[in-house]
Amino acid sequence: MIDTRNPDPNSFTPSRELSDFLESGQLLRLFEYWCSKRNGRLMPGRRDVDPLEIPWALSKIFLIDFEPPDVFRYRLAGQEVSDVFGRNLKGCTLEDILSPDAHVRVTERWMNLVETKSIIAMKGLVYLPADRIPMGERLLLPLAEEPDGPVTGLLGMTECEWVNGPMTGEHKMSDIEIYPASEV
Repeated sequence: MIDTRNPDPNSFTPSRELSDFLESGQLLRLFEYWCSKRNGRLMPGRRDVDPLEIPWALSKIFLIDFEPPDVFRYRLAGQEVSDVFGRNLKGCTLEDILSPDAHVRVTERWMNLVETKSIIAMKGLVYLPADRIPMGERLLLPLAEEPDGPVTGLLGMTECEWVNGPMTGEHKMSDIEIYPASEV
């Protein structure tokens, strides 16, 4: 876990708000990796992200290509992400893997990231439940091929625990926080 009280001066420290919101040390570590790839830019590009540099995250990360006007296509999805959907997600769009209602909701959320060049952090119900309830956290980080240019993709990671049984009032929908990349 990243210690924000006594950070290494050679290492980026996540914004106070993000580190207060997220509890997962692995998500904060991914955020730190993303920041290290910015090289003075608002967002890193897809070419800057090398999954082999983050082996601790491989099973839980996903890389998404954004295709205007509103298509999100999986370039890479770790084994834990693919297992949720029961198949390899490479090349799949949100429309391919989600119900029509879920597709609309997720596309709207991810378009917010694209349009505002923001980071999205979620806590609570992280996948639509079936026979198990997925409680955890998710981090979505924008990518851009041109310095400070339009968002062309995203890097994401989900940390969750699966709870057996029916959904109850205790299992609320995710709390969502949005952090403009320009402010972190």
